[in-house]
Amino acid sequence: LDGIHLDGVFTLRTASDADRLMARAQAGARCVCIGGGILGIETAGALARQKADVTLLESHGWLMPRQLNPRAAGVLERHLQSLGIRVVKNARSRAILGDGRVTGVALQDGSSLPADLVLLATGVRPNTALARKTGLAVNTGILVDQYLRTSQPDIYAAGDAAEFNGQVYGAWAAAQFQGSIAALNALGLPTPFGGLPRSNTVKALGLDLTSIGQFLPDDGSYQVIEEETPGAYRSFVVHDGRLVGAILIGHATLAAPVKKAIESGLSLGDLLRRSPTAAELAAQITGA
Repeated sequence: LDGIHLDGVFTLRTASDADRLMARAQAGARCVCIGGGILGIETAGALARQKADVTLLESHGWLMPRQLNPRAAGVLERHLQSLGIRVVKNARSRAILGDGRVTGVALQDGSSLPADLVLLATGVRPNTALARKTGLAVNTGILVDQYLRTSQPDIYAAGDAAEFNGQVYGAWAAAQFQGSIAALNALGLPTPFGGLPRSNTVKALGLDLTSIGQFLPDDGSYQVIEEETPGAYRSFVVHDGRLVGAILIGHATLAAPVKKAIESGLSLGDLLRRSPTAAELAAQITGA
């Protein structure tokens, strides 16, 4: 974006970045967070607690599109609004405005928003420049096989730079696990990486929110069992008699057993034949 080097534009990569941002976020400061993913949402919540005037921009049709379905995103959006955060969806930024210092954000639809501070929270992108120069096969990330070998068998890749089965995880837990697997293989101890169910948790909003695994069905062969109550939501995605994904809002105690059920391939066959409710499915999972 034009204007990203203006005074008042922030990214969050280190603790000192956070300290500098919070030092500038005085009560009444107009803050625009570009990006409605986990980082943008958690930072918007932190800025709102500082009594800043916060606007959150999401280019998609709903918040956290990589972690939530539209119904769950609606629950989250209402919670953000209760914190005083303005949410603007389908908002694509064109430029950051100002002369030396930030004054606003221009959107592609021709509108603009006034701003004293701007946070760029638009996700991670693997830096593959070195890999490309050395001739490694690269797509979004550096392509690796089940042993985390690149197209050059003496070179391994792990973490945010690695792409396995079309996925760049971009998360600490996956990077840590992949690093261990890559190290074992580099040492001559064949150890396959079978992939990990994506797991994301929002921790900074006073709202328990976790998304695990395949939270959206691919086709009609998947079954979705969901339930919404005031301030809470849970959705379970089932395929071939097994739980493959879930979204949990306001159900913190379910997160650990649901993650375990997905990773272990827990069979739910008998229960599913009775068309269970979300509460019955939750009871089965926690009981198991």
